[in-house]
Amino acid sequence: MTLWKNKTVKRLIIIGGGYAGTEVIRQLVLRGISNMQVELISASPFFENTIAGTEVISEKLSPEALRYDLKLLSSYWDFDLTVARVKEVNLDEKIVRLENSQRSYDVLVVATGSTPNFYNVKGAGSAVTGYRISDFEHINHKLKQLASDHPSIIVVGAGYVGLEVAAEIKDFFSSLKKEVELTVVEKMENVLPGFENQLARRMATEALASRGIRIITGRGVKQVAEDRVILEDGDELESDFTIWSGGVKASDLASNIRGASLRDGYVEVDQRLLIKGRSDAFAIGDVAYVSISGSVAQKMAAEALGQAVTVAKNISSILKGEEPGTTHKIDYPLDFPKVLLSLGEGKAMLIFGPQYASIGNVEYFMKRRIDLDEMMSRFPS
Repeated sequence: MTLWKNKTVKRLIIIGGGYAGTEVIRQLVLRGISNMQVELISASPFFENTIAGTEVISEKLSPEALRYDLKLLSSYWDFDLTVARVKEVNLDEKIVRLENSQRSYDVLVVATGSTPNFYNVKGAGSAVTGYRISDFEHINHKLKQLASDHPSIIVVGAGYVGLEVAAEIKDFFSSLKKEVELTVVEKMENVLPGFENQLARRMATEALASRGIRIITGRGVKQVAEDRVILEDGDELESDFTIWSGGVKASDLASNIRGASLRDGYVEVDQRLLIKGRSDAFAIGDVAYVSISGSVAQKMAAEALGQAVTVAKNISSILKGEEPGTTHKIDYPLDFPKVLLSLGEGKAMLIFGPQYASIGNVEYFMKRRIDLDEMMSRFPS
């Protein structure tokens, strides 16, 4: 007899109201699941469509267009919403501990995402991060204060978000017909270090350089001070405003899940996205380390949505008294990058695999449609 034979699940708890967490609920709704109680525990009262968020910097998009009220969503999809931070999860006791209360569960989904990684760089925490919608709002407000002064601005990190932040800052100043001295600093030898595509790296570097954006690679940051950034080789770059987009790590909850194993700080899962060694607890999205048949999943919204579909199928099996048996297929593996990256001026770069890349207005239209229309249309209007 399997563990779930003749067992009726009464309570599902989902931790995290981002892409993965909300998509699990949506998939259960689409499947007509009604014989279980669902509670979403989210640190924020809103879902935030962060992948389109950099355009808040240049005011092409408003923050309101990228947020959805989770309380409203709970009334549409009939789930309980608790806005709070989870302090600890005990997988053996099947308990979720909040600040002043706790919950028991039959099935658990951890989808708490990621958080900025400062890599112990001195003073990095004083920089404005480029991560959340509120960060992009903050950047926009700061740029308005600096707009008349020909400021020097430094973006730390030349990954996906760092390059988009730089492009949107340039677009903001261009719209005002103002000048800005903009520098992107990257510790690794190339921009887009997480995407193994040399053509894309070269094209992105050339596109931003042609707009007057200085790019420094192969030189890490030692310290972020109030008016400067000090590099590891001792060079100092003056800065009126420093933005940190230097990478992410798993959310803090990952290290507070008792009974879970971690890899590079991320929660390890099996091919069904169950936390390793567990039959009733899943981890998906940026908080999870997903490796299946030698392929490792990228930390991307689209991959998180796909993982949510797999988890919903497995929860459906559990509800039928069956053992969860759906294996996840990684659609966005590290060794085959698939991404649309905005480069400003109404253009975007399409990266598809290790060798193909293109830049143009059509690519930007595709990005806008996917990042804005498709992501937000998942929710009731």
